[in-house]
Amino acid sequence: MSEEQQEVLVQSGDQVLVTAGEYKGELAKVISPYTNSISIELEKRDADGTKPRTVLRHSEYELVEKA
Repeated sequence: MSEEQQEVLVQSGDQVLVTAGEYKGELAKVISPYTNSISIELEKRDADGTKPRTVLRHSEYELVEKA
């Protein structure tokens, strides 16, 4: 299987490490998995006290811990 066709191996609540982009090196919790990406909420908080959320392609994270 090519990288684009790999099945989704993460589920809501899993913990991932961001390996690319603006939040590289940050730990995050999976909100929802999709076919080509996942939505995440980062563990760190912004200056206003909210946790940032973003979407990552499957090539931009590594699974750290299953929920």
